Amino acid sequence: VEEGGRVRKKHPPFTCYVQAKNPIGRVVRNMTGIDEKLLREKGVPFKTALDLFRSYLGHRIKSCLYLTWGPSDISILEQSLKYSPDGDELFIQSIKRHHLDFQAFLKTYVQDANGNPLSLHNAMAVFGLAAEGHEHDASTDAISLQRLYEAAINSPAILEREYAKTLSHFRKLPLPLLRVLNAIHDGETVDREKWISYVRETFK
Repeated sequence: VEEGGRVRKKHPPFTCYVQAKNPIGRVVRNMTGIDEKLLREKGVPFKTALDLFRSYLGHRIKSCLYLTWGPSDISILEQSLKYSPDGDELFIQSIKRHHLDFQAFLKTYVQDANGNPLSLHNAMAVFGLAAEGHEHDASTDAISLQRLYEAAINSPAILEREYAKTLSHFRKLPLPLLRVLNAIHDGETVDREKWISYVRETFK
């Protein structure tokens, strides 16, 4: 990534199956296609997976920023370390220190009408993107997140449009300010007289 956040070079995604310590739930099986048989055949211990990931990063490890969509990936890393204490704790702590939850970042500007963060699928749709592959596959989601990051960096007009929507339904603002934002968003002109009328109506 260059200064300013633009992607300069892309690498093939890192993929590795990790042996599970607990039974895989039905929801996870249905979403990902991962089951106990697959992990028995292709899974490796958590410590080995971390070592492989370090090797994949190589010299880039010193300047990495780890993007996720939501906080669950970091939580799973920490939980996995509890079940596999021989894992590289210092490496996981380094990932946490250099981690950016891009869903939380983007929620400031792009959210649904109730103020909730969007799913990766819906956030991509805002920028005219669609997943290339099976959604909820780790490699597909990683590539989708990278594409969404690039789109957000390169599409200020879309961010401006979505931020205007977000501000117009921001429920924590005082009602007069919220009405002003809604009026402006709808193309109306709000002068001082209109503003004072909004304030007065608060007390009716």
